[in-house]
Amino acid sequence: MSHCIDQPMTVFLRALLLFSFLAPVWGDIRVEDDLGREVRLASSATRILTLAPHATEMLLAIGAEKRLVAVAQFSEYPHSLDKIPRIDTLGSLNREYLLETNPDLVIAWGSGNRQADLQWLRHSDIPVFISEPGTLDDIATTLEKLGRLIGEPKAGRKAAARFLRDLDQACPHRSSGMKVPTYYEIWATPPMTIGGRHWLNEVLERAGLHNVFAQVPRLVFTVNPESLMTKDIQVIVTSQPTAPRPVEGGHVFVANSELGRPGPRLVEGLKALCRQM
Repeated sequence: MSHCIDQPMTVFLRALLLFSFLAPVWGDIRVEDDLGREVRLASSATRILTLAPHATEMLLAIGAEKRLVAVAQFSEYPHSLDKIPRIDTLGSLNREYLLETNPDLVIAWGSGNRQADLQWLRHSDIPVFISEPGTLDDIATTLEKLGRLIGEPKAGRKAAARFLRDLDQACPHRSSGMKVPTYYEIWATPPMTIGGRHWLNEVLERAGLHNVFAQVPRLVFTVNPESLMTKDIQVIVTSQPTAPRPVEGGHVFVANSELGRPGPRLVEGLKALCRQM
C-alpha cells in the first residue's frame, strides 16, 4: 500500500525539483553595474540580450546560454550560438528589433556601444547592466554579479574563481622580472593604442610586457606617429600583422580575438601570446 502512495509522490517531487531549476527566482535582486548604477530585477533574468561579444561569453561562462534571446554581432563562440539571433552593434542600434525580443535584461558595453543608444536604454523600462571593466578583478566581479542577476549566484562565484585561477596559471614564468617595452596596436592607420586606464595593461604585464603608453590616463587613443619614434619599442602586439607598421623594428606578436575581449576567454588569448614569446 505504501509503495502505491510513494510512487506518485516521487513523480511529484521530481517534477517540482525540475521546475525549481527552470523557473525564475522571485524576489528583489539588486546589483551595481560597472558604472555604479543600480540594476534592479523583480525576479531572475530569463530573457537576456547582449550588446557586446564579451558579455555573451560571460553569460556562457555562468551557464546562461538558454536564457539568451539575441546576442551581439561577432559573438561567434561556441557554435551553439549560431541559432541565436544577432543584433548589429557597429552602427545605430535597431531599437525596434530589441523591443521585439522582449528582454528582461540587457547587457551593454559602456565604451563599445553608442552613447545615444545607452541613453535610450537607460530611459526605457528594460533593466540594463553596463559592462566596463577597468581591471581583471573587475571581470571576475562582473561574473559574480551576472550570476546573481540570473538567480545563480553560486555559478557566478565559481566562474569568477575559475577565471582568476586560469589567469594565474596562463603564464606563470613571464609575470615576474623585467618587462619588455611594448606597443599594443589596436588599429594601424591611423595608429591607435591603449592608455593606462585599460585592463589590457594587466594582461601585458602577465606576459612580461609593459605598455609604452601606460602613463597616458586614457582607455584608447590615437597616437601621433612622431611620438612613437621617441619610444624604445621592442615588441608590437597587434591583431593586424599584415598592416603597415607605424614604427620600424620590434618583434611582432599576433593578438587573437580572445585577447581583446574582457571576458573569461581572454585567458586563451594570453596563453597564445605567451607561446609566441
